[in-house]
This record gives sequence, structure tokens and C-alpha cells, in this order.
Amino acid sequence: ADLLNSYEYKKLVQTSLIANIASAYYTLIALDEQLEFTTKSITLLQRNAETMTALKDAGQQTAAAVVQSNATLYSTQLSVPVLEQQIREQENALSLLLGRKPGAIKRSSFEDSLIPVGFELEIPADVLANRPDVRQAELSLISAYALTDVAHASFYPSLSISSASFGLVDGNFTDFFKPANLAMSVVGGLTQPIFRQKQLKGNLAVAEENQQQALVEFEYAALNAGKEISDILFGYETLQTKIDLREQQIEALNQAVDFTQELLGSGEATYLEVLTAQRYLLSAQLNGVNDHLSELTYTVRLYQALGGGVY
Repeated sequence: ADLLNSYEYKKLVQTSLIANIASAYYTLIALDEQLEFTTKSITLLQRNAETMTALKDAGQQTAAAVVQSNATLYSTQLSVPVLEQQIREQENALSLLLGRKPGAIKRSSFEDSLIPVGFELEIPADVLANRPDVRQAELSLISAYALTDVAHASFYPSLSISSASFGLVDGNFTDFFKPANLAMSVVGGLTQPIFRQKQLKGNLAVAEENQQQALVEFEYAALNAGKEISDILFGYETLQTKIDLREQQIEALNQAVDFTQELLGSGEATYLEVLTAQRYLLSAQLNGVNDHLSELTYTVRLYQALGGGVY
């Protein structure tokens, strides 16, 4: 049981490493997506700044509107080097997990990695037995029961055959059956547990206590595994509602940006309304990337919670 326990620990380490690599990869492509949205927003803000300048020259906007639009543009541009730095650091972190020198990571797009359909939201309870930590707790319990049996057995007298005492090597094994030698061996085997009663009782008490502790730890491991899977499934299901609402929000904000730009040209909207709509749109798009990253992270967590993809 202890040997098998060590194998389960190896599986636990492997599963954890795979999960960390997957999470790091998904984070990397999510940063790529955020950089892409930021770049598109900068293009939009540049056109907006040009429009403000043209309207100012035509006497339809003030210098304050031009300055404010430029300030919003610069603020968004400042986030680009920050994202680029985060991408480089994430590539290096992933390279370290892969056991290779720091460098660029070949990867697909964020959109290609999204989950096309939801995963099963009902999972049989017996799959918990596939988790390495649950298996470790179970094997520790088996080991504890075996050690308790050993402690019980130590109360019984034992007889041993020693080649040194009875000369198995020189062919005098028949000396073992002589009354004097046989009596000495039997008496020694009988009296040893009698003189060690206190120690043996103490060993048994410790073994039984360790057995009870192992049982509690096994129960906790199984219950905790069930809790983790339940939390993941419920969190994933809740996230789907959030993603649907986020998509509606982004669609509405896209329309708001288009409408405010048209109204600005006709003098029916202020530059602040245009900048606000653009700022809200970028924020919603970045949050949308985080939502989908959470969706991918849930799949990694479920893989790990189910014991490394056995299910």
C-alpha cells in the first residue's frame, strides 16, 4: 500500500504540472487577445482624435475636446507596452514549466481555443476514486489497518529458526529437535510477549489511533474532492450566463460607439459621450476575454479535480 501510495503521488505531481502548463498557455493567448482588442481600440481612438481636430478647425468643437481625445488615446497606448511585457513574462514562465530556455511560444489564437460546447454537468461520484489524493488517502488507510494487524499479532508468541543456533550450515539441523533446545526456543517465544505487555499495548494504541486518523483523512479527501467538483460545475454553469450577458453588452456598446460618432458629426452628441462609449467598449471587450479565460480555466480545474483526465 505504501509503494502504491508513492505511485499516486507521482500521478498527483504530473497532473498538477499538466494543469499548470495548460493554465499558463491559456493565460498567454488571453493576453494576446487583450492586446488585439487594445490595438483595435487605439485605431478607433486615432480616427476619433482626427475627427475632433477636423471639427475644431471647422469651429464645431473646442480645443478641450481635441486635448481630451488625445489624452484618451495616449492612455490607451500606454497599456500596449504593459501587455507586451506581460506576454513576454508569460512566455518565459511557460518555457520554465516546459523545461526549456526562455523564448517565444508557438500558439494558436484565443478564439480557436474556446470551448465549442459545454461539458457534462453531471458526473458520477465513483470517479472520485480516480483522484491521486483520494487514492493516496485510501492506500494510507489500508496501510494503517495492516499496521494495526501487526500490532495485534505482536501479542502472540513467535518461534524462529536460526541457522546460527542450530547449525543449518554444518548439517546439525537435527539439534533443533533436542528437548533442551526446543524447550528453550518455545519458552523464549512464550515469555517475550509477557515481559513486553506494556510496550505492546502502547504500540497497539498508537496503531489504532493512526488507523482512526487515516480513516478521517480518507473521508475528508473524498468529501473535499466532491466539493471541488461541485464548485467547478456550478461555477462553470454560472459563468455561461455571465458570458451571454457580456456578449449582449459588447454588442450594445458597439452600437453606442457607432451612434455617438454619427451624432457627433451632426452636432447632436458631445465628445465626452463619444469617449465614454469607446472607453466602456474596450473595458467590456477586455472583461469578455477574462470571462472566456475563466471558462478555459474551469476545464483545467475539472481535469485536475477528476484525477488527471481519467474520466
